[in-house]
Amino acid sequence: MLPIPFSRSSSATTTTVTALRALIAQRHAAPAACSSAESGLPSGLPQLDQTLGGLPPAALTEIVCDASSCGGHLLLAGLLATTRQARQRIAFVDASDAFDPGSHEPSSLEHLVWVRPHTPEVAFAAADLLARDANLAWVVLELRGIPVHRLSRIPAPSWYRLQRSLESSGVAGLVLSPHPLAPCARVRLRLRQSHRLLSLDEDQSALITQLEPTVERHRSPFARLAGA
Repeated sequence: MLPIPFSRSSSATTTTVTALRALIAQRHAAPAACSSAESGLPSGLPQLDQTLGGLPPAALTEIVCDASSCGGHLLLAGLLATTRQARQRIAFVDASDAFDPGSHEPSSLEHLVWVRPHTPEVAFAAADLLARDANLAWVVLELRGIPVHRLSRIPAPSWYRLQRSLESSGVAGLVLSPHPLAPCARVRLRLRQSHRLLSLDEDQSALITQLEPTVERHRSPFARLAGA
């Protein structure tokens, strides 16, 4: 894993894009082919995969984490383990600079592209760039920890542009947000229950099985074509 800062200046952007593409392509065998739009990709959360059959590729899923310690980091850990096992690559756009690589096994990060943008606007630019790269299976956009007044300034076209990039490449998009933000999310889930302090002593894999996200939106991939 290599953390990559992201900037909009022309020379820095050229260097960053080159570094991102080189990192994605290096060392590993080609990732497993993505499922069709009708099939879900395993998320690493047993309850979610059993209920929805996984999360949709070529679409945006939003996980709303509206309580502290409600399982957002556990969800990411499960996704890292699942994609590693499937020999898929995943990009994590860490807009709030909250990711702690020290809390994960080094082997679970070898397939991860970690991007650390400085603003939400640059985070969307990075996510849109990565969403166009079909060498990736997932692009995760972390927006928790960003002040609400800054999140409210994200224009709707930014979300729809990201959605179109995912649709064209087949990459699965996942956004972690403090409240509902993505107007075009095909699936929206909510994590409400905070873990108790005693949970810190439990094994991470056991805690993941305890996560019970509430499904608030689950649109058919054909709903847009049908006018829904």
